[in-house]
Amino acid sequence: MCELQWGGRNQDGAGATIGEEVEQVNSFLSRAAICSKYMSKAVRTDMLTIQAIGWNKRKVEKLDLTLAKRYIKTVQRISEASADLGKLTQDLSIQEDMVQQWVSDVKEWAAEPTGHNDLEKTIEGLYLSIKQRKYNLYRKADGNKRRHQLRKKIASEKRALEDAIRKRNADLDESDKLPSADALLAVDNYSWPWECHGNMVQKKRLFDKVMLLTRLKEEEVIVVREVKQHWEYLRSAAGMMQELTSQISEGITEPSNMDALTDEGRDGLQCLLKRRLAELCAQQDAARKTYKQVLGKQALCLDDATEEESIDSSSSEEI
Repeated sequence: MCELQWGGRNQDGAGATIGEEVEQVNSFLSRAAICSKYMSKAVRTDMLTIQAIGWNKRKVEKLDLTLAKRYIKTVQRISEASADLGKLTQDLSIQEDMVQQWVSDVKEWAAEPTGHNDLEKTIEGLYLSIKQRKYNLYRKADGNKRRHQLRKKIASEKRALEDAIRKRNADLDESDKLPSADALLAVDNYSWPWECHGNMVQKKRLFDKVMLLTRLKEEEVIVVREVKQHWEYLRSAAGMMQELTSQISEGITEPSNMDALTDEGRDGLQCLLKRRLAELCAQQDAARKTYKQVLGKQALCLDDATEEESIDSSSSEEI
């Protein structure tokens, strides 16, 4: 119930984000834990600062490739999710209006208060705990000692889950019994019989497919918007470098405007600005090429921006 109401896949506007961006950065910085724990505080801070700067640099340099990969992956997943949803609706023999009705039924069902007993809550808690520990076994445990502790905890919780399942199945019919612990843990997002009544299991399957397709379509829009924002950033950064370079050039011809710098200092600053401008232009060209190959017609905004730049530059030259 809680997952249906507050799960990331069921939140409007969430896209396909995993919500673990901060944890990903912490995981990257944790690589220095083995060597930095023997350092002094100042050296450790410098080491983590260098790592963070390297993380940001790689992210900036490869942002166009990252967004392109995200877009390609999202489009592929949209086609797969659409095919799965179409196959499911065909198997269930329902129309589009019925699909929306089933989605509404699941949302209303998830908002209703639940009356679980203690044994059912125990089974749900142990199931979720074991699944989470298995997920984190090789992602957050960076040593054999920590993994051994997690495996011991998983084994003890699995024994407790088997005992709880055995107690619940003792006085029930064969159709209402839960499967074994191994079969239970082999299924993701298991539909509990005390929560799903009638055809609610089929409605929840359809609801999950619809929510997945909706989030993927949102992710496509988000990626395109991020592409446009990245392109606008590159344009503004290149324009700012061009403006600073022009100001320094004027300062060279009129030394009174830049009395704080020597001639050699102004020459060196101008060289640095030109080099940075050349890097931004090269990065802009590479990003334009990547985005046009991936986005196709949606990359026309880049052409419009380029035409505006050429018109502005030509008008400034005429003036």
